[in-house]
Amino acid sequence: MRLPIRHIAKNLIFTTSGTVWAVWRVAAANYSHAPQAAKKRRLNALESLFKSLTGEPMLLSLCPQVDPIAVVRAMVADVDLTRSPRYEQLGHAVLDQLEAMELTGRTDWLAVPLPAASRQDMLSAAFRAARADVSTALGLMPAPISAREISERTEQAERMQARWSSGVSMRPATEAEILWIYGHSARRGLAEPFLPDGTESAVRGRGRTVAALGEMLLAEGGTDFTTRRTVPGNPFQRRYLQVSSEWGDSYQALLSLSEMPEAFALPGAAYLQQLDDLPYPVDWTARLAITPGRKAEAKSRRRARHLRSQAAEYEGDPAGPPAAIAKNQADNDEFRERVASSEREVEIQAMVTLAVWGSSPDAAQDRAAALAHDFGATDYTFARPVGEQANLWRSMLPGCRTPRVLTGYAQTLLARDFALSMPWCGSALGDDRGGLFGLQLASGGARPVLIDPARGPRENASASMAFIGELGAGKSVAMKAAVYNVLARGRQIGKPNSRGRAVIVDRTKEEEWVRFAKSCPGTTQVIRIDQHAEVSLDPLRLFNADSPTTAARFCESFLTLLLGVKPMDLEGVALSEAVEAVLARPDPSMRALVDELVDRGSEDSAARNLARKLKAVARKDLAAVVFDDTLPVVDTRRADTVVFAVNALQLPKKAELASEHRIERLEFEKVLGRAVMYLIAAVARETAMASKEEFGVAVFDECWYLTSSDEGLELLLELMRDGRKHNAAAYVGSHDPDDIGPADSEKGQIIRGLIPHRFMFRQTTRALAARGLDFIGVDATDPDLLDLVTSGLSPIDLPEEERLARAGECLYRDLVGRIGLLKVLIPFDPAAARAIHTNPSGYRAAA
Repeated sequence: MRLPIRHIAKNLIFTTSGTVWAVWRVAAANYSHAPQAAKKRRLNALESLFKSLTGEPMLLSLCPQVDPIAVVRAMVADVDLTRSPRYEQLGHAVLDQLEAMELTGRTDWLAVPLPAASRQDMLSAAFRAARADVSTALGLMPAPISAREISERTEQAERMQARWSSGVSMRPATEAEILWIYGHSARRGLAEPFLPDGTESAVRGRGRTVAALGEMLLAEGGTDFTTRRTVPGNPFQRRYLQVSSEWGDSYQALLSLSEMPEAFALPGAAYLQQLDDLPYPVDWTARLAITPGRKAEAKSRRRARHLRSQAAEYEGDPAGPPAAIAKNQADNDEFRERVASSEREVEIQAMVTLAVWGSSPDAAQDRAAALAHDFGATDYTFARPVGEQANLWRSMLPGCRTPRVLTGYAQTLLARDFALSMPWCGSALGDDRGGLFGLQLASGGARPVLIDPARGPRENASASMAFIGELGAGKSVAMKAAVYNVLARGRQIGKPNSRGRAVIVDRTKEEEWVRFAKSCPGTTQVIRIDQHAEVSLDPLRLFNADSPTTAARFCESFLTLLLGVKPMDLEGVALSEAVEAVLARPDPSMRALVDELVDRGSEDSAARNLARKLKAVARKDLAAVVFDDTLPVVDTRRADTVVFAVNALQLPKKAELASEHRIERLEFEKVLGRAVMYLIAAVARETAMASKEEFGVAVFDECWYLTSSDEGLELLLELMRDGRKHNAAAYVGSHDPDDIGPADSEKGQIIRGLIPHRFMFRQTTRALAARGLDFIGVDATDPDLLDLVTSGLSPIDLPEEERLARAGECLYRDLVGRIGLLKVLIPFDPAAARAIHTNPSGYRAAA
């Protein structure tokens, strides 16, 4: 077979029949898990576009193979590998893993035949194309397309695009991308060419390299071209196409949409979008024949007269006309009303073709049967007409004429009805470069999801992340994978002082974060806060060198929590005055503050009471970390990872913080623990934002202990607000999104708005699942989404092997607001993988 292509220039295809097609690459929009408002906007944008199109446009959606090497290149593109040897080893390990997977994506296109300016132009173009065909057949070099004609057709395509709705983003395709479309069609399931990224230079030879694409053989039902078949195969059992080329034999099964439900609405009507959710890749095209509304209305009037005449034939029949006639009349009346409701309305005859493939004829036919079965329950019927596989294959190529077989499967719809199928609504997640964080399992293959942790500040956005889920759902494992990504990628090319930094608060008795941090790239400093403290967290000593104002604020907030005083009470005012006086002298410290309050106590009863309380606190062994001025001040500047091991601190339970009455009756150990945790969080904040040349994160797992107080909430808010300017972020995790940012608090709402990256893991409690979905940004009352979160993400009632294979599933909202299903991957680093788990059995998948 030879493709009917004469020449390709820019986004134009000059065919052997004389017609010229223009091709655009369409930007898809995530739909499956998008908020309802976003879905409605996309539907309206598609409807408006289809009302703008004319003639016989063609919609394409193809599943390209993803090059594992390209994924790894995107991982290491901006990392200084000479200073990151473990990340280089990680890249090799990732490449080995990805080469064993079927990596696919989805890319969308619009191809439109450009109308001839006049009948004379149409005849001239057909004559020139025929002359070129004859020249080729005679072995002569055909005359090239003139630069003037290319320029005129390019301007025509640009004018056409300018009239379309801008709600659907697209750009002109490149010559390399057009060539890829044809190469992909011939090599489905084989080692096909990888999808260009649109930055390639123009094809050399002014489009004549397309000749190489025509060298292929099409065999209906398959054949062995090396031997002669004596007995023809049963065509009903061999409804597939064998495309043979120098790259091998591609086995493809082509299907056409033959029936649709009589009535449909979202979400069930979005059958083209739902193809992206199947466990195997599916290419589809939709050839449209668009008729203006005024002409369609005239056809509907003729149909109405015909239906009335049919009904009149049964006037003498006591049974009356068949019910089908009345139904057809009602449908036609509705169609007339809708088509006449707007001057922009159009009638669309949609001819949809689908392609699946496999490594063998049986595999291709099995996928075709599975596809028909998957849509059988929704009354969408896909047929495989006998003997028409080659024609259906040609129908999926821009530049080819619409085969006759497709006209019998045309579905007559209005613009909004066709838009309800939601074409060009595939899914994509993550960043163009960054560490491999997980896999988006869609369209039959694994789609790598890369996350660049420092992209947010670089693009004037927040880089903070939130992880929500119940115990054992994978929340902590995902947080650790995110921290590993920061530490492993921190050293950037051209930035000698760059590195990734993490400050972590580890409250677990097993010190799981300590163990994990030591397994990550870079140096680790562990600071244990217990009865045998070796460093001091005295805020007056720790923060005074950088800013006395900061030292005063942190000291007063710490003591407010510790002593239970109110800032504007007499004790609060006395405390503020004493802190200011101590900071004005050399060598300020908490011990000096106690002495200052003792001196003031002779004339001020409030100061005397504060001094007595502080002396009582200072006598406690756990308080030495703050009040012992013989200890060296903690220095967190040198290590890449700083972990505060605080399992010796007792913290109040969340229920105990629910009311002021219960807070006032807390045990002293819990009061002290809560106040010291605030101080640790302050140190984490300052450490993460210490240098703009370093990307730092402050990590708070089970963060309710921090946000349960106004002081802690304010601290987290400041970190998220200032993080962009200081190249820093906060990673927070909890079971309930209200722990991260209370929904009934103004500060909590602001914190929620400053977290772009959001991960929602399994949550079997329906109320918590609804709150998590609302936090992600989707409809919290959607029963399908509730079922997904409560029972569909990493189900625990599965056989062990399957449960491990599905561990780490979550809903992920990325930096630009796209939402999709993600399976978090444990870093392919043996040391980190061994230390990442929290469950006793130490499973090697995210649990």
